[in-house]
Amino acid sequence: MDYRTAFKHLKASIEAEQVFCSIVTEMKFMPQFADDPNLRTVHRENYETSYHRNTAAGNLRRLLRGETAEMLILMTVECFIESREHDRKSGEALDGIQSTGPHDEKWLESAKYWHAKRKQQLKHARNVLYNMIGPDVWQKGAALAE
Repeated sequence: MDYRTAFKHLKASIEAEQVFCSIVTEMKFMPQFADDPNLRTVHRENYETSYHRNTAAGNLRRLLRGETAEMLILMTVECFIESREHDRKSGEALDGIQSTGPHDEKWLESAKYWHAKRKQQLKHARNVLYNMIGPDVWQKGAALAE
């Protein structure tokens, strides 16, 4: 396992997030979902999840190019932790969105599928990095999380 493996999983997480963001953004323009405060929360949390995933990807790219600063590793840990927390908040809000019929349920099922996929791939990336750096370095990175 190496940074390349962590990066591969993170890229898959970002790709799943792109589809997820597309779905929930389209839902904002549907009358049955437009005024749902839970959907607004999902949308707001997506800004955070995207920021942290993309920052982590940039950190891993720099590590793959040979930069060796410990801060890059610590920032990646922090980004993984922040992404996970905002994924959690987004998931809770997603679960609170009510469907008004079978058509709406298909949108929610699709959003939940892509949300689960982005979380699953992020977890794989986290596990790879954790196994590479060990608990002591991981804790140093975790201390950076807000």
